[in-house]
Order: sequence, then structure tokens, then C-alpha cells
Amino acid sequence: MDFSTKKTYTMKYKLLIALTAISICGFAQTKENKNNISFGGGTESYNGALGNSLFNFQYETYGDFSLNYSRYLTKAFDICAYSTYGDFGRCKKTYDLQEWSDGAPVLNMHSRLTTGNIALKYKLANGFIIDEDSKIAPYIFLGCGVNNAEDIWNQNRVNEGNYLTINGGLGLRINITAKLNFTYNISFAYFTSDRIDNNPMGVNPINMQNTYSLGYNF
Repeated sequence: MDFSTKKTYTMKYKLLIALTAISICGFAQTKENKNNISFGGGTESYNGALGNSLFNFQYETYGDFSLNYSRYLTKAFDICAYSTYGDFGRCKKTYDLQEWSDGAPVLNMHSRLTTGNIALKYKLANGFIIDEDSKIAPYIFLGCGVNNAEDIWNQNRVNEGNYLTINGGLGLRINITAKLNFTYNISFAYFTSDRIDNNPMGVNPINMQNTYSLGYNF
């Protein structure tokens, strides 16, 4: 084997080591990059007195946009503030309930929903369960939110107003570089009131959001 061939093999070997290291090591929001901001979008689905659209592809889903800010607290915890803007509701099918017990017709629900939320996030990539600098970083979170429902179609399909929710969910962050990351998040927002969907059943709705976002650490 001549010198040039040996040198080529050496370079390929070094490149393979480098690529392997990149694939198994990651970057995270740490003490050096305490802040993260992300923007994305996804879907919203309803579960309540009008029926269940969660994980039910027979029913429509609505889209939303999201903006998220998180701040590093410790290896295990971040504090998050996030907002979403989109549509939320459910349209009944012919085989769904058509009338309430008092004879009043069951109306479809359709609203423009703007939310503001705060949550505490527990990171599994905390150095105890998964390496803190792992490229794959799952988490769970719990918090609360304020939701503004607006009937922009003027069809009496929602009780307009502000509603409180208790929020929880889980997510998976993929750290692409030291600064850039991609996140999938699924959350469930439990409304503390049953008034939003114009029903007398006393069933508090749940809003499920699937969100995909691109984030930046700084």
C-alpha cells in the first residue's frame, strides 16, 4: 500500500469516527444556553359532551400555530411559557346525538382559540436517566393556561369568553446542533368549565394539541 492510499484510508477512518461521535452525542439547552425559543404548528382535537375526536380520524381536526419560550432551571427542570392560535371544535355526524334531553338541538362547535400557558417541564435527559447532552431528549410537563374562545363566524357555535385549563403532556426534542433543535409535543388541556361548547351535559371538554416546532438555543 503506497503512502497516498494509506493516507486516504486514514482520512476515511477519522471521518467515520467523527460521524459516529456526532450520531451518538448531542447538544441541549444547558447552563451555557439557558434560553430556547421555538415556532411551529400542528392540530387541535376536541373531546367532550359533543363526542370524542381524539385519535379518531373520522372527525375533522383543526390547525394552529404555536410560539414557545423555555428557560433552563436545573438539569432536570425547565420553565416554559407558550401560546397557540388556531381553531377548536367538533362537527357532529348523522349518527351522533342530535338532541339534548330537553329537546334542544345539538349544535356543532367551532371557535377561534387563542391560548396563553405556563408549565414546568421535567427532562428525562438530566444526567440520571439519560445523558444531559443526549441528541434525543424526551420530557413531560404540567401547567395551566388561559384560553380565549371567539365566535368569528357569528353562528352561535361557542360561548365566547376566557376559560382556564389544566395542561399536561409529553414531548421529544431532537438536538440537531448546539443551537438548533426540532420538537414534537402532545398536550392535553382540561377545561375547568363546561360552558365553552354550548351544552347542558356538565362534561368539561379536553383539547388535544399535536405540535411540531423548530427551536433555537441562546
